[in-house]
Amino acid sequence: MMDHYKRANDALHPTPEAVERAVGSGTLRKKRKPMKALVPAVAAAVAVALLITGIPGTGGNNSGPLAGRAYAIALPTYPDLPQYPAEPAFATEAAWERYQEEYDAYWNAWRDYRDEVPALYKTPELEEALAAFTGESTALALAGEDNRIYSPVSLWFALAMLAETTGGETRQQVLDALGASDLEQLRDWADILWHTLYQDDGTATTLLGNSIWLNENVTFHQDVLENLAEHYYASSYQVPMGTDEADQALADWVAEQTKGLIGSDGKVLETTTDTLNVLASTLYYQAGWSDEFNDRLTEEDIFTAADGTETQVDFMHTTRDATFLRQDGYQAASLGTKGGTMTFVLPDEGVSPADLLADPDFLTQLTQSENEIYGEVQWSVPKFDVDSTLNLKPTLEGLGITNVFDADASDFTPLTDIEPVWLDQAKQIARVKVDEKGVEAAAVTLMADNAGAAPPEDSKICVMDLDRPFLFIIRDGSAILFVGVVEQV
Repeated sequence: MMDHYKRANDALHPTPEAVERAVGSGTLRKKRKPMKALVPAVAAAVAVALLITGIPGTGGNNSGPLAGRAYAIALPTYPDLPQYPAEPAFATEAAWERYQEEYDAYWNAWRDYRDEVPALYKTPELEEALAAFTGESTALALAGEDNRIYSPVSLWFALAMLAETTGGETRQQVLDALGASDLEQLRDWADILWHTLYQDDGTATTLLGNSIWLNENVTFHQDVLENLAEHYYASSYQVPMGTDEADQALADWVAEQTKGLIGSDGKVLETTTDTLNVLASTLYYQAGWSDEFNDRLTEEDIFTAADGTETQVDFMHTTRDATFLRQDGYQAASLGTKGGTMTFVLPDEGVSPADLLADPDFLTQLTQSENEIYGEVQWSVPKFDVDSTLNLKPTLEGLGITNVFDADASDFTPLTDIEPVWLDQAKQIARVKVDEKGVEAAAVTLMADNAGAAPPEDSKICVMDLDRPFLFIIRDGSAILFVGVVEQV
């Protein structure tokens, strides 16, 4: 495993003495099972979820021993993953025999890891709950206008950690939104999702990262930190909230987890002295198309934005035999990846992406194979680099998670004895880039607590000319990592 999964970056390197001072008994290290080796995928994507808990009037002196540093008080241990072997440079018989041995060892190690827990597709309760959460939360999160991108997986893990830090009806609302019966089931589900999604073999990557950032002036319950490390691979840090040092330490951690796609150009969050804690959940996803676009076929054309504005954009072109959908109000087709799919949805003229997303079953319909048509798909895909910032407070409230925003009703007693504590803000920042080689995307979720005409129906040709607002879905198996709406490029 890369070094940044065993330690924080330079700004987060506490000395052993500092760690000892921070926790009294020393660091908490939780060993986890080996991670799954990476299967090549279509895009690079990052999601970061931050839940910020606030408290009233902590104040305090922020010039103490943590100023400019972050004390690591719980760091999960990530074992090394098998690396996909490089093909031999010289095609001798002996070289190919060694390569075959390495290849067999790689896949055996990968299968051993996958056999440790049930696969996602063999866990119907989780698969159904995740699909329901994704459908409902996506419809809520992507309501609105302009470009917008949402990662349901990032929010899922952030909410799972939130459930660990809350109690009573506050926790129950989170469990209900995720479809879990209790914490034990949620922990099992988190393990399955990690085994399903986490992958890194040197050719493409899907990485998940979790952490909790704690106010140095507040006492927290150690068992919760241990549970976060054990069940969610979450590191714990103490920082002087309300300082540039604390904000920079968090940004540096996010930048390292997301390979610089988020956090490298400034703060991801501005804390205050009343910030109790921050829960951060990252998702990084990178790979290329199964069949890259030929850049010699890329040429300028016009993209018409939702407001009618026309822009000259580079369009990538290809034609492939594949399956596609033609439903009431839209048509959809997927581009193959080296381990997943990226589906593009083109609404009919007069139908907006928001109209489609208003149906919570919309994403599920995209996977109904009985409606697929096999034929020729003619692709015209704009190269784009889009970003968005979503306010997720209405999304959480729409999911029934309301107590966390109410200082009189919220219950954070599993984490701390401080009262009252409540969730003050929730947002997700995301960015997606598409070119001839693949996709690169990033998202960060922040939650703060304060103490043309469609072809004929019988046609076997699907013209996916994405020259007007469209949607995309980045998927790993049955798990949807990102959903985006591109209104303008």
